[in-house]
Amino acid sequence: MAEATTAQDTALVSEAIPPAPEAVAVPPGTAPVAAPAAVTVREIKVIEDNGQRGVFVKLSGPPAGLSHFVLENPSRIVVDVAGAGASAPSAKRFAVSDAVIAQVRLAQHDASLRLTIELRGKSIPAYTVNDLNDTVIAFLGEPQGNAEPVREQVVFSQRPIELAQAAPEEAPPRSRPAAAARPAARVIEAEPTPRSSDPFERMGERRTYSGPHVSLDFKDADVHNVLRLLAEVSKLNIVATEDVKGKVTLRLFDVPWDQALDIILQVLSLESVQEGNVIRISTVSRLRAEREELRRAQEASRAVEPLRVEYIRINYAKAVKLADIVSGTARQGGGGRGGEGGILTSRGSVLVDEFTNTLIVRDVQRGIDNARELVRQLDVQTPQILIESNIVEATSDFARSLGVQWGYRASVGPQTGTTTGANFPGTIGVGGSGLGLGQLSVPFIADFPAGGNFGPGAGGALDLALGSLNGAHALDARITALQEKGKAKIVSRPRVVTLNNVPATIKSLTIIRVKLPSTGTVINTGAGGAAGSASTATEKIETGITLVVTPQVSSDGYILLDMFAKSSQADFTRTVDQIPTEISREANSHVLIKDGQTVVLGGIYRDQLNDQGRSIPFVSDIPGLSWLFSNATRSDRREDLLVFMTPRVLGSVHPSLPTAAELWEHRAEGALQ
Repeated sequence: MAEATTAQDTALVSEAIPPAPEAVAVPPGTAPVAAPAAVTVREIKVIEDNGQRGVFVKLSGPPAGLSHFVLENPSRIVVDVAGAGASAPSAKRFAVSDAVIAQVRLAQHDASLRLTIELRGKSIPAYTVNDLNDTVIAFLGEPQGNAEPVREQVVFSQRPIELAQAAPEEAPPRSRPAAAARPAARVIEAEPTPRSSDPFERMGERRTYSGPHVSLDFKDADVHNVLRLLAEVSKLNIVATEDVKGKVTLRLFDVPWDQALDIILQVLSLESVQEGNVIRISTVSRLRAEREELRRAQEASRAVEPLRVEYIRINYAKAVKLADIVSGTARQGGGGRGGEGGILTSRGSVLVDEFTNTLIVRDVQRGIDNARELVRQLDVQTPQILIESNIVEATSDFARSLGVQWGYRASVGPQTGTTTGANFPGTIGVGGSGLGLGQLSVPFIADFPAGGNFGPGAGGALDLALGSLNGAHALDARITALQEKGKAKIVSRPRVVTLNNVPATIKSLTIIRVKLPSTGTVINTGAGGAAGSASTATEKIETGITLVVTPQVSSDGYILLDMFAKSSQADFTRTVDQIPTEISREANSHVLIKDGQTVVLGGIYRDQLNDQGRSIPFVSDIPGLSWLFSNATRSDRREDLLVFMTPRVLGSVHPSLPTAAELWEHRAEGALQ
């Protein structure tokens, strides 16, 4: 309790109602400001607790303001409440059976209700005056710490009191500065939010505060008085043990009452336990000892609690896997015992009947209940996902080749009517490769045809042949050209159904078998076997498209797809020991899509451009004549692969599955590890 000469009175302020104008002590001859609304008295009670008195005046509504001062000879504490009516015919007096308070008087003073607390002694104890909602509270004296029972007197109740103009009271002397009232405002009344049902909640834990907002301003206030104020606001019962002592100085503005209580308890190293609508406050050490005693009692109770056997039928999951989780240890011989990582007690055990997919749990009732709850959460139908895919393979080919062939033949000899005039050489022949005397054909000097097969129906050619009449000279030329174009499109639509988080594989392959180098001679000694026969080994090479998809379903309608796509082919132009080289293209992707949406996986393509040519050295470098001694071939091949996938969840989704955000966060954490 704050001293009357130094204490600051409490202001409880709601965020919804602005504070009333500041009320000051009334000097002689000055009338207080009229209240905007009338209030009447519903109840007056006096409570004595540990030597401290509290006067509680219940009104018909929140007051508009408070002011208070003291009078001497006789000793009195006067409280003016703004907002009172003026229709009562006379003043009211209520006697109090108490060693400190003689009586309580109510009177109308101008437009305010005047509450006078008359004291039996000459000295005026320290006091505070506050208002909480529609109740005016005045605390007198300090707690003495004795163990006397709480005494409560209801000096007036039930019948509303109409206050009339009373005889003028004595003009108050100069008010003591410490008794000047701070403005007190109203608190919006609201239903209290129950605190945590855990009877041993620690104050340091993070929690959400939702009680009515209050503002507190205390200096050296006794903690019991502060707890009483919070009890009035929360509409809960607060009980403090005898070892709760101390004073607090604090200033809190617009905070929930339960947060204010936690702050006060932390400052004084106290702790609270809530059971129903009663909050019990004591020291940390005392409540810790209670918890330890309760724990030992529970352990002793469990040690003598009889064991029970429960048969839990598993519908969707495998019982052997759930047994490992229930026991917390690796399953050995079809069962296990309760461990630190399991949910059974140290006396519990679990067995598995694989034929009926049943768990046989032997434990106390608490362990069996835990096992049943775990099975209820984990034994759920695994979602099935239908994956519809369209695989499109597109190939585009283009090739063009241009070549020339020409030859020349000249001969001198008797067969052509020409002579050399010598015995040797009597015959001379000049021409291309393979020239023989007496030939009629013209061998090619430059043989560079276009690439490809130029049989009937393949490519085009133009021949030109020139010769002399006597056959001594002949010239032959051929121009060849070839152009090829091709387009191919292969579409496959495989569909596959898989379980949640189980990979699904789709393959479209071509199996190539190649002969391996000889492995030696195998001697067959069996009946009818050919001795010394050689064996031939082959190697299987799979080329084509391989698609692996692992879906994960979320509880909010999304599917996380882990996709792997591979396209491969054999290259027989490059071999090692007659085994072709494999050319493969791969792609990995992770995508989160809505159930029923389509994702496209592309970019798996190959673009091959070749320019080839053959020519005769040096001669082909002569400008303008190079085309007579060379050919040229250009080819362009493009292969593209597109994969369209549409996942659809079959059936309903269990709410225990993770959300899409949790799936994506878990995937990101796995990628960082």
